[in-house]
Amino acid sequence: MKYFKLFICVILIVALFSGCSFRLASSVNDLISAVAPFGDNADVKSALDSFMANGYSLKNPSSGEYITSYNFYDLDGDDKEEAVAFYEPNDNLGTIRMAIIKEYSGKWKVVSDITGYGDDAYRLDFADVNNDGKDEILVCWNTISNSNSHSFVVYNLKFEGKKFEINQINNDDFYLNNYVIVDFKQKGNNEILMFEINSGTKTSAKAELYSVNNNEFKLKGETKLDSRVISYRNINVEKAEGDIRVYADAIGSNGDSIRTEVIYWSNMYNSIVSPFYSYSTGRTSGTSRGCLVNSSDINDDGRIEIPTDISVKGLPKNVKSLNWKIYNNTILVHKAYSLYITDDSYNIIIPDDYFKNISVSYNKETREMSVINKQTNKTVFSVMPVLKAVYDEKSYNGYNVILDKSGYYYLAKSGNDSEMKISVDELKQYIKICYLLPKMKNPSESLL
Repeated sequence: MKYFKLFICVILIVALFSGCSFRLASSVNDLISAVAPFGDNADVKSALDSFMANGYSLKNPSSGEYITSYNFYDLDGDDKEEAVAFYEPNDNLGTIRMAIIKEYSGKWKVVSDITGYGDDAYRLDFADVNNDGKDEILVCWNTISNSNSHSFVVYNLKFEGKKFEINQINNDDFYLNNYVIVDFKQKGNNEILMFEINSGTKTSAKAELYSVNNNEFKLKGETKLDSRVISYRNINVEKAEGDIRVYADAIGSNGDSIRTEVIYWSNMYNSIVSPFYSYSTGRTSGTSRGCLVNSSDINDDGRIEIPTDISVKGLPKNVKSLNWKIYNNTILVHKAYSLYITDDSYNIIIPDDYFKNISVSYNKETREMSVINKQTNKTVFSVMPVLKAVYDEKSYNGYNVILDKSGYYYLAKSGNDSEMKISVDELKQYIKICYLLPKMKNPSESLL
């Protein structure tokens, strides 16, 4: 218990002094607004204070790259960043507005202010989706609190001198769970790939590809997806074998499993396709795992690997075995094995030659995981996460730090087995932290 309290204190201190927003289970807005603004933020706040004389409450986007109270981006191409802020007016509670705040001669001023949809902002991005050489503002609004379906709006910007105009491009309503900007045909034209789930506004799960020409949305292709999902939480774009592929990790309806949808453009069908989705069964197969681990480049080879379940007998309940595969020439090909420690949220790659001959032990008190050679019953190596705030090198004699991450030292030591030898230096390459929250890419970056 004392370690837990220390951990919470460390997190709060880091969040306070890092200048970054940090989300606990309560409110994003409560935590960030508690910190007094400083520098440009103070000047921007003063501008919004003057504009909203009756008072307001800041509303921070809860997902994506831009999740702070004031999000800075060069909107008009003058090499100076403007600020985008979402807020709820005190005299119009239950509504949400978006303000664009710009600096003129050292003084900040609200130059545009629009009414949003619903009562909250879910995600904010900037990307050139109409391919006019200028970035648009992309916003996902929450029309229903805590909903997994968000209202998606693209705003076009016009600016001339001190006149700053913002207009909504899409007149049609788009409700989606997630999206990514992608150039499937590799012709320098960004398009929007939208992911929809089975919700109150949609009768099936699917992906839709839209282009934006002359500020009009045009459907270019679509494919059905497995409906047994509640959210697409992690999306990666990869260029491999001459093609652009999208990997979308979908959380299952049970909340504790994931399947990955692979999507690419097919010239044969003149549409996007999802090769692991079956129209006869309505399900995606071959890319699932019973633990919350995202697809990623697990072995640093420049390719996205998909973790899938593999059965290994005798593992502790909090240790899962995973078979990581790449999509290659229409099939999944094995690339690596790993052990995923669910209580501590990290993976350890295990060499292929060793994987089928190991067992695992886990000490819940010390959180030490040990890999054991089943043939010799000797320890191959051990790994243990320790809070940096309580770490004492003398207390962990024989252990080496293999990773310093998120307030923890990950310690390891090699065992005494002569048949399976894995050094501490190798373990530094084998340990991989899992991203349990959405890892969003800047949508203007369509390739890894």
